[in-house]
Amino acid sequence: MWVRFLPGAQKRSNRSKLMTKKEAQNNTFLIPSEVSYVTKTLESSGFEAYLVGGCVRDLLLHKKPKDWDVTTNAIPEQIQKIFPETFYENTFGTVGVKTRVMNSEQPADSTLEVIEVTPYRTEIGYSDNRRPDMVSFAKNLADDLKRRDFTINALALKIEPLEGDSTGFVHKGHLTDLYKGQEDLTAQIIRTVGSPDERFGEDALRMLRAVRFAAELNFEIHSDTKEAISKNAGLLKNISQERIRDEFIKTISSDQPMVGLQLAHDLGILKYILPELEEGIGTEQNKAHAFDVWEHLLRSEQHSADKKFSLRVRLAALFHDIGKPKSGVDEQAAQEDAKGDLAHGGSIFLECSDRDNPGCDGNSQKSSDQQWESYVDEHMKDYDWGLIRDYQTV
Repeated sequence: MWVRFLPGAQKRSNRSKLMTKKEAQNNTFLIPSEVSYVTKTLESSGFEAYLVGGCVRDLLLHKKPKDWDVTTNAIPEQIQKIFPETFYENTFGTVGVKTRVMNSEQPADSTLEVIEVTPYRTEIGYSDNRRPDMVSFAKNLADDLKRRDFTINALALKIEPLEGDSTGFVHKGHLTDLYKGQEDLTAQIIRTVGSPDERFGEDALRMLRAVRFAAELNFEIHSDTKEAISKNAGLLKNISQERIRDEFIKTISSDQPMVGLQLAHDLGILKYILPELEEGIGTEQNKAHAFDVWEHLLRSEQHSADKKFSLRVRLAALFHDIGKPKSGVDEQAAQEDAKGDLAHGGSIFLECSDRDNPGCDGNSQKSSDQQWESYVDEHMKDYDWGLIRDYQTV
C-alpha cells in the first residue's frame, strides 16, 4: 500500500478558521437577501424555518456556501401556497422557491436563483441501498436531523435580523447541534450520524461522499466510519453510475483530489468508480518517470488541481497514461509511436464516459467526449514547455 506523504497534499494541521461553540451560538452571519426572504416569509406565515446541512457547515468554516437549503415544519402544499413562484417535482417533499420574484433582475449569484425548502421528514426502509422506501413528514427538527449522513451536515441554524443593522444582510444565528457536529468540525473529523453501517445501508453513495468531503475539506474520516466503508464497499454496485460520476467529478474538482483518490483506493471503493486507475499500481515506467503509472497519474492530477486547471484538463491528467497497463506496449515502442499505449487512454476515457452516461447519445455529449479524448491522446504531441518544467518531478 502506498502510504508516503505526497507533495501537494496539505497537512491536516493547516486548519480553516472555525468558530467556537460559544461564538456560533451568538455570532452574526452575512445572509443573502434571497435566503432571508425565504426564511422570513415562512416564519411570518407561522412556520419554523432553519438553514440546514452543508450551508451551515460552510458558514461555520467561514466558507461561501455552494447552495442554500432550508428546512421547515410546513408541508409542500403549504410552502407552495406561501410563495408566488415554486416548483415541486419529487417524492421527497423538496420545493424549489424561485427568488427572482423579489425584483425584476436575476440574482447575480446563480446559487441564489432557487432556494430549496424541504419539510422535516423521516425515512423508512432502504431496500435498494439507494433511496428510502417511504418518506413521511415529521413534526420537529430533531426527527429530520437524525436522518442526515454526517455530523458536520446535521446542523441547523435559525437566523434573525441583527438589531440596528441597516444593510439587511447581517443576521444573528442560533445553532442546533444534536450530534456534536461542531466538535467534529473543530477536530476535522468526518463521522456518521449514529451507526455508520446503517447510514451506508440507507444510501451507499454516502461512502463516496465521505471521501469527497475528506478531499474538499482536508478532513480525516473517523476510524469507525472508515471501517464501515471498507466493510460495505460492495453496496456501491447498487448505485447508478450517474450518481457515482457526479460525486467523482466533485472529488477531482476539489483542492486535494490526490487525497480523495488514494483514500478511495485504501477503503476499497475505487474499484467501483474507476477500476482502470488501480491497474496502474506497480506498473513501472521508463527512466523518464520516477514513479509507477498509479502514482504518476495521481501526482499529475494533484498538479492540475494545484494549478487550478479546469475540469477538462483534470480529467485529461487523470486519464492520460491510464492505458499503459492494458496496452502492454513497452516504453521504447511508446516513444517511437506516440499513439501506441497512449491511444488506449482516450479509448478508456470514452468507455468510462459511456458507462457513466448510459443511454446518452446526444450530439453535444458525443462531441464533448471526443474533444476530451483528444486531450488524452494528444498529450505527447503539442508541448507546453512551461508545463513540462513543472512536471519534471512528476
